[in-house]
Amino acid sequence: MRQTCIDPERAFVGAEPPSPALESQIINEVVVENASWIRTPKIPLNPGLIAVIGPRGSGKTALVDIIAAGADAYTESEVRPSFLARAREHLEFESVLLKWKGDTALIERSLAEPDDQPSDSYPRARYLSQQFVEDLCSNEGMPELIREIERVIFEAHPSLERDGAADFEEFLYMRGGNHRDTRDLETAALAEISDRIGQEMEKTRQVAALTKQIDDKKTIIAQYRSDRKKLLPKKENKAGERLQQLIEAAETVRSNIRYFSMAQNIVTAITTEVKDLRQNRAPATLRAMQERHPLQAMTAADWQNFLLRFQGDVDTILAAKAKAAIDSAASWKGKAPQAAIQPDGAFLADNADLKNTSLAVLEAEIDRLSKLVAADKLTGDRLAAVTKRINEETAALTKLQERLVDCEGAKARAEELVKAREQGYMRVFDAIVGEETVLRELYAPLMARLALAGGTLAKLSFNVTRIVDVDSWAAKGEELFDKRGGPFKGVGSLTREAHDMLAEAWETGDSKTITEAMNAFRAKHASALLENAPYPRTDAANYRPWSRRFAQWLYGTDHISIEYGIEYDGIDIQKLSPGTRGIVLVLLYLALDDSDDRPLIIDQPEENLDPQSIYAELVPLFQAAKRKRQVIMVTHNANLVINTDADQIIVAEVGPYTADGLPPITYRSGGLDETPIRKLVCDILEGGERAFQDRARRLRIALARRD
Repeated sequence: MRQTCIDPERAFVGAEPPSPALESQIINEVVVENASWIRTPKIPLNPGLIAVIGPRGSGKTALVDIIAAGADAYTESEVRPSFLARAREHLEFESVLLKWKGDTALIERSLAEPDDQPSDSYPRARYLSQQFVEDLCSNEGMPELIREIERVIFEAHPSLERDGAADFEEFLYMRGGNHRDTRDLETAALAEISDRIGQEMEKTRQVAALTKQIDDKKTIIAQYRSDRKKLLPKKENKAGERLQQLIEAAETVRSNIRYFSMAQNIVTAITTEVKDLRQNRAPATLRAMQERHPLQAMTAADWQNFLLRFQGDVDTILAAKAKAAIDSAASWKGKAPQAAIQPDGAFLADNADLKNTSLAVLEAEIDRLSKLVAADKLTGDRLAAVTKRINEETAALTKLQERLVDCEGAKARAEELVKAREQGYMRVFDAIVGEETVLRELYAPLMARLALAGGTLAKLSFNVTRIVDVDSWAAKGEELFDKRGGPFKGVGSLTREAHDMLAEAWETGDSKTITEAMNAFRAKHASALLENAPYPRTDAANYRPWSRRFAQWLYGTDHISIEYGIEYDGIDIQKLSPGTRGIVLVLLYLALDDSDDRPLIIDQPEENLDPQSIYAELVPLFQAAKRKRQVIMVTHNANLVINTDADQIIVAEVGPYTADGLPPITYRSGGLDETPIRKLVCDILEGGERAFQDRARRLRIALARRD
């Protein structure tokens, strides 16, 4: 009664003491079969906290290895093999059976191949072997450690708030996947916009050259027309005047034919793209969408609604446009006349509308009149040749004029694209900030719990950080231009300027701040950087691809990532020593892993902790853990046995080694209220007697002196 008043948490009034865990999660007994070297093959287990103690090499780890094997929780370590791995050559027929409370089904597991279990087996216990902890806390094991931490973060959320997710990765995708998808899509769009801006800017630089080419063409055409005029009769001649009218009309008609022929080609190209979209790109886009976003509730019929289709009847439109272009081009081309329609042999009436006459008729009449007005055959041939050259140069002039109109409009289009790129750049960082927010929300429940905790738990913190590799961004930029001159002469100058103008905005700013910083950087340096391109602008074959790479680099975001992790005492877990990571791992399983109610088997949790920390940190954590799950621990520390009020003590004893096999091992068990067990605890564990004295003072009882 006195102890009940002093230590009420251990007291219970009722017919039977309450079970610390669900019956299905309690191991009642361990049965080792066909192992003559184990002198106590049946070992009953308490449902609370069980401490396995003994001198070094006495078989403590052997017992927890065996229990873990029976629970399908044993994992082999190649770096530091445990007992079962080292003893494998002597384990041929040995097996283990675990008897679970309330479960009559017994499954036998071989000790020779403890990690070779059926693929569908699920670990019924959590086993933190020394090897597991060391492997997990090594640099190579960091990914697995991070996954374990993510699992605890996920399970810290109430089930109603998990959106039905099965694990952290799925939960993160549900909450933040749209931000990641948005960033990927916007980044791809930025690259495309930058490419288009480069094309438009290249067109603006062609205006002057095109203008000069057009002027040159006009000069050449004027010269040819002057030559043609000289070939015509000098005196006033109606046939000559008529011929000049016909030639001018033919030039106009040829422009009409070119217009409709180009229209026909464009319609054909659009038709090909429509066909490709329907047969290839749209189905591929739909398949990719289904793979990225599998949704069981979506039927095949539902998915078909997401297939990209044209809104209107494009086939009818294209067919009509194609027919109109073909018919118009054919009409303007016409057919060569078979006979004259005038007594003088003319193929046209005197009052005919020449500019609305087919080219075939015009050319026939031009050919007839050319022969009439030419003084001789040589003059006629020259006249035909000059006329042909005028036609060719006029067609080339028309093409140049069309290009000039396109290039003159490129500046306005580029300005609109620059605005679109700025908006896209902002959207990329909106997505980045959105992902940061989601991650912080995922950590919030666990952070709130840590804020209320004390001691070592308070040293744990979770953080979300925007990582910006300014140096790599600058290094990629320096590869693009000539560093022998300009504002960034020499290696490292661009890096310094990027740190001054962009780093802070990238690391902590919102999308508006970052976009403004980039605009300021571009306004200050972009022109100078372009001037230091490794290729002259006249070298279009090389300058154009380079300018695209330049724009894509300038607005790239590959150097920015979101990292989430754990800090212990202000230091990132990846920078901690393996031993300190082990402390974090033990805290993780003991204090934060509330959702796991399976038996916890842990080998020497006191490793890497000083005695004061063991008493101050691990003792209360084990006391809390044993109230909700069965805990089996191997330890050399008296505080973890005595001051945790271990419910059962298993003492491992080993006999002399034999030449032909394993030494005999015996396991004795009892409670701290039994004098023989207390004596063994004091004899085996360093500081055992002092720990008993501390416990007696806490319980305010007199401890009988040892004989």
